[in-house]
Formats: sequence, C-alpha cells, structure tokens
Amino acid sequence: MILSNARILTFDPAQRVIDCGSVEIGKDGTIGKVSSRPTPKGRNVIDAQGKLLMPALINCHTHLYSTLARGIQLAGSAPRNFPGILKKLWWRLDRALNPRDIYYSALVGLIDSAKCGVGMLVDHHSSPNACAGSLDIIEQAFREVGLRGALCYETSDRNGTAGTKAAIAENIRFIERAQKLNDGLISPSFGLHAAFTLSDRTLRQCVEANQSPGAGFHVHVAEDRSDAGAAHRLCRAGILAERSIAAHCIHVTAAEMNTLARRRVNVVHNPQSNCNNAVGIQKLLELNRRGVLTGLGSDGYTPRMWDEFKTAFHVQKLQARDPRVGYAEAYAAAFLNNREIVKKCWGLELGRIEPGAKADLVLVDYLPPTPLDAGNLFGHLLFGISNAPIDSLIVNGRHVLRHGRIVRVDERAIRQKASDQARKLWQRFETLK
Repeated sequence: MILSNARILTFDPAQRVIDCGSVEIGKDGTIGKVSSRPTPKGRNVIDAQGKLLMPALINCHTHLYSTLARGIQLAGSAPRNFPGILKKLWWRLDRALNPRDIYYSALVGLIDSAKCGVGMLVDHHSSPNACAGSLDIIEQAFREVGLRGALCYETSDRNGTAGTKAAIAENIRFIERAQKLNDGLISPSFGLHAAFTLSDRTLRQCVEANQSPGAGFHVHVAEDRSDAGAAHRLCRAGILAERSIAAHCIHVTAAEMNTLARRRVNVVHNPQSNCNNAVGIQKLLELNRRGVLTGLGSDGYTPRMWDEFKTAFHVQKLQARDPRVGYAEAYAAAFLNNREIVKKCWGLELGRIEPGAKADLVLVDYLPPTPLDAGNLFGHLLFGISNAPIDSLIVNGRHVLRHGRIVRVDERAIRQKASDQARKLWQRFETLK
C-alpha cells in the first residue's frame, strides 16, 4: 500500500515537512520508502487528496475500564478530595465489573481513541471480582478494533490477601503469554496501584514474582499529597527503573526527581485528570530540566490526546505565571517522549515516518491556511491540526479507521450493547459501599 499526495509530518530527526509526498507501507506493517513526490495512480496507491499525514498518537497511561462510568451518578454529597473520589467512585466501580463490562468498556474506549487518531494505548486495569483472565478480555478488544496496546493488572492490598495474590498471578500469567507471542501488537507490564495501597511485603512479592519475566512496572506515583514520598519508597523497593512507568508524579521533591532521572524512570503526565481531581499540576518544566523523560497520558479522562497536549501546555503557563514557557516541554511529551517510552519499555519503533518504523499513521483533514514548515509546526499543531477531523487511522499497516468510519467492528452495535451493559453495571455499583 502507498499513501500518496499527502502533506507529511515526518517527526524524524530533521522534523521534515513534506508538502506533497508519498509513504510506502510494507506487508510486514512497517514503513518503506518515504518520498517527497506523489506516486502515480495504481492499484495499491491511495490518494490522500492533500490531507496531512503524521504518526498516530500514543496514550501512555489510561484506564479503559472507566469508559462505562460516563454519566454515572453518585448518591449523596460529592467527594471533597482525591481519597474520597477513589473510595466513592473508582474503587466501587472496579469491584462491580464483570467480564462483559470489561469487554464493552474496552471496545468503546478503543473505538473512541481510534476516532481521535490514537494508535497505541498503555492501559492499567482493575476488576477485583473478575480478575483472572481479565487482561485476555481486554486484549481481545484491542485485536478486534485493531489498535496496539500495552496491558497490566493493578495490584493492590485494598482487596485483601486473596485479591493481592490474584492480581500478581494475573500479571505474571499475562506477561509470560504476551512475551511468548511477542507480535508487537500487545505488550505486557506488571501493574501496581500506588504505594499507599501496597505494603512493603507486597512490593517484595511483586519484585520476586517479576524477576524471571523481567517486565517493567506500571504504577501511580505521588498523584495526591496522600502518596507523597512514594517515588523514593518505590525506588528503594526495586519497582522504578528504566522500563517502568510512573504515572503522575505531581507531589515529588527535587531529590526524588533527581532519583527518577538517575534511574531513567519513565514519567507520564495526565493534566486533565489532575485538574479534574484537583490534585495539583505536575512540574513538567522542572522534570525536564532535571532530565526525567516525561510523556503524556489521559488517565482514562478522555480519548483525545490532542486535548491533553493543549492542557499540558496551558497549565504550565499558569503554574509558572509566564506566557513564554511550556512550548518545548508539551511538544516533547506528546510527540517525542511518548514514542521514546514505548521504545524503552517494549522495543517498538513508533511515532515517526521513516523507513523501518511501524506503520502507525493518521490522516488528518487539515489543509493549512498559512505556511507550514518545521519552524512553525507547534502553532499549527496547537491551533489547527488538533482541532481538525481525523480521516483515517492505520495501525501496523492496516486500516482501523477510514474516512471517519471504524472498519473492523460494528460500532453502532457495540455502542448499543455497551449502553445496555452500563445500565446493569450501574445497578450493581449502587449496591456496593
């Protein structure tokens, strides 16, 4: 397949903008020749009609199980702080989930993500009363929709000893199976909730269980003040290393930032969720200055990584009270660091249009009304491309979305079944304390 007559944002080391070119996609799902000229019409040539072609977006931290909570009502007064939100909403929701809830929540979340140009999601799952095999259910949804994913199960002590053992077992079982398959479409991590719900004993058990498979850990770190000091504790326990993902890292000290940088830990910023939960603003500028690789995620708040990019940019200006800051850091988090995290953790070459990289591409219906080049790309991304309709999404060389329509599953039927399932889930949710 060849995509021709496209304006190409390569995101290669030279940050090239090709005004009218073509990209060859091999049968193995990788990018072949990238040309600065359009390819003549042919059987395997797709005319992009001047639309903008760029690498598919990556969401480095999300919770697909939260999709069916959209519109859910909480009885009584609203929670006043983050621990209250966890107890009244999320820790009740995850206990209410059954296998069908998991499946349809993942399907809808993945469809929404695809329609927003996201080609890969790093998911963090929890369903204590439907733990065993839950990651296989999510994997099935990924494969049906056609997106790329990295999956883990959230280990926590909050559901008792049996719950902790089940979570560790689900992580190890899935890690070993995914590593054996090793197809580059579904990758594993070892999931942990957060330091404040994990004892030292459980942390030791997780490190011991993970010694043989050697997957990276995926854990929430210092999202709220209640988890302050978590970074140092998790580093001492052997959890945080160069293939680990530390989501949030809002309430970290300068010393902890230096430790994260020294250990080459991958941090993920989730600005909209942080704003919604009123937990604080990540010190993205300082993390970057200290050499901490910081990417971007949604924490399940939205499928639109474009909005996370814009919010990351804006909140840094507010935090610094300086309109000059945030440009390089927000750009790097969304378009450079996410791909570097994926490469470090799972060895995948994503996020650039170069020969040999994975053909995860998005075609955007954006015809720039002003000159577009490498020097002014940020302005076009922020004010134009981020608001433009997504025409098509290709993952691993195959269409997931074409001309705005999901091509591999019946979206309408899935949404109807998901709505019916959500009603049942909400009824179960109401019975839990």
